Amino acid sequence: MDKNNLGHVFCFVSSKVTEKYSRLALSSFFINTKLEPGDIFVFVNNDGTNAFKGEYPIDVYINNKTPKAWATNFNKGLRIAKKFKKHFVVITNDVVFTKGWLEALKQTDDNILIPACNVNFMYKSEAFSTASNMQLEEYVGKESYLNAIVDFHQSMHKLDSLDERIFMQMYLARIPYKIHNDVGYFDHTFSNCGGEDMDYRIRAAIKGYKTMLAMHPFILHFHGKSSWDGAESTEQEKVRRDNYLKRGIEKWGEDLTEIFIKSTYAKEHAHKIGLGKEFDSNQQYDIIRKLKC
Repeated sequence: MDKNNLGHVFCFVSSKVTEKYSRLALSSFFINTKLEPGDIFVFVNNDGTNAFKGEYPIDVYINNKTPKAWATNFNKGLRIAKKFKKHFVVITNDVVFTKGWLEALKQTDDNILIPACNVNFMYKSEAFSTASNMQLEEYVGKESYLNAIVDFHQSMHKLDSLDERIFMQMYLARIPYKIHNDVGYFDHTFSNCGGEDMDYRIRAAIKGYKTMLAMHPFILHFHGKSSWDGAESTEQEKVRRDNYLKRGIEKWGEDLTEIFIKSTYAKEHAHKIGLGKEFDSNQQYDIIRKLKC
């Protein structure tokens, strides 16, 4: 089978507290995604509420009886991708899909690709502006402005423009079959949400695969709506973060955890251990390889 024609498993995870974001994400996905024969859309409902069932062309509907961790939920979709030998696409539910997003992520099967979003580029106008953290109300009714931003953004970045960027959250990412077949599943022992996606990219780097930012697409990501900016109290966020940092140190040691999982003072720590040059030149892959290979 041609490696470029394996098809995809798209895995979408939703929860009751973020259903208004899920509806927008689902609608924009099916409008802006060119699905092919053999593609599988997996919907994981984390709360057992049967939300959106029958409303969209969902191929596999998974209804959790009790809420599960981020890694556990996406592993359900990843298991299907492995079974049918397909590429895997992680989809968190607080995004707005725009034209050309998938085409940009399909250009290579040698890297994990994440599309650029408002975390990377902030566009400002009197009518509509993007920021690293946004609310639904800031976007609804201003869809045409986002379309104009996408047109401008894509005119400035070629389809094949990629930039090493392991620090990007895996809010939306394509993991080619040969990579997830080699790297395996997400580690569910970090926390209910946090650390597991960076752990996956560290493991991928050790296996020889980079995580790259696809510069051509521009996605709107509201950011943190199922955790720190929506469903959690400050104390719950602190406990969750403490848990995944502890797990990171147990698994990877202080250096990798400080730089890639905690990342608050990543630059300072990289310089402290003699890897400042690599950090400043955006060579995250090389830092991991030097520390662990």
